[in-house]
Amino acid sequence: MRLADRGLIVDASLRADRRSHMSVSLARVRGGRILATYRRGTDKMSQDGTCCVSASDDGGRTWTEISDGFRTTWKGVAGEIRAAELTEAADGTLTALLTWIDRTAGGLYSPQDDAIPPSRILAATSRDGGTVWSDHREVDTGGAAHPVLSGAILRSAGGWTATFEMQEPDHPGGPSNHTAGALFSSDGLTFGDPAVVARHPDDTLYYYDQRQVGDPDSNRLMAAFWTYDRPGERDIDIHVAAGDRAGRTWETPRPTGIAGQIAAPLNLPDGRLALFYVHRHPPCSMRLIASPDQGATWDGDEELVVYEHPVATDNRTDGAYAELWEDMAVWTFGHPAAARIGDDILLAFYAGSAATDLNVHWAHVRQ
Repeated sequence: MRLADRGLIVDASLRADRRSHMSVSLARVRGGRILATYRRGTDKMSQDGTCCVSASDDGGRTWTEISDGFRTTWKGVAGEIRAAELTEAADGTLTALLTWIDRTAGGLYSPQDDAIPPSRILAATSRDGGTVWSDHREVDTGGAAHPVLSGAILRSAGGWTATFEMQEPDHPGGPSNHTAGALFSSDGLTFGDPAVVARHPDDTLYYYDQRQVGDPDSNRLMAAFWTYDRPGERDIDIHVAAGDRAGRTWETPRPTGIAGQIAAPLNLPDGRLALFYVHRHPPCSMRLIASPDQGATWDGDEELVVYEHPVATDNRTDGAYAELWEDMAVWTFGHPAAARIGDDILLAFYAGSAATDLNVHWAHVRQ
């Protein structure tokens, strides 16, 4: 694998305000167009965040912003659009699934409640390619009070799969637990029917930021997780899990031996499985690593450093769980996204000099 080209989807230096970008995602639609979504705000944890949409018609080399943000109020409550994931229905209608978070109480994490504020997964549609969006509607997540999206929408057996996660008590007054889940759609327009993808039986490991990809040979699905040891208050290896083609039955996540955080799985043109992942410890970087056997082993000798971060202090250290949320507020690179463009690989992520000044990057990789 080699890095062929790279550039910016969003250059924050060209903006007068709200220069902080994160929560990057990619979606391919008809005609070869690629859409990128990203959260924009004053800083990474600011209450003024919403998600924007940019489009590329040349394989990801040049980009034009076509939507400058979704409406952030829901039922009269002031909130934030934290993430947006796009998919296209058979008639060309785009659906955006949105993570909406109630920001009336201020912060994004309460150590006392061990939870984020109330949140909802909302949906909006566009019939003009992503410039104008309909009013929001709520997606059925099975009564979850704190659901958030966790990766790109996947075309799978029987329709579409959207991944989400929640950290909340199983019953009022109980301890918060973490569950990685999925929502399903038969038409790409209406999502619901939630299912569990991963939850540790002892609730000691949290399977964060799930991303999925289909295995073209076996028709199975593969999910990758940033995995956190809650009692130990530390990151452990990235984990992966295989699921059936319907996305409802999953193996127990297993370690990869790769020290990292969020990982986006991708099928390479030669049939290997790749992970584009956040290497948070020094040297801080965004990396692409491949497996010849669908995640059983990984070829570290051919690992590609796609981006090396110049801020040496932007690394994860062990500490109290509440400190993890403080760290996330100041990290200045991350959120991998990946898509196949013919025989090329298009990667996207955010990176910048400060939490208030973050660009959206793209990179092309060839074998």
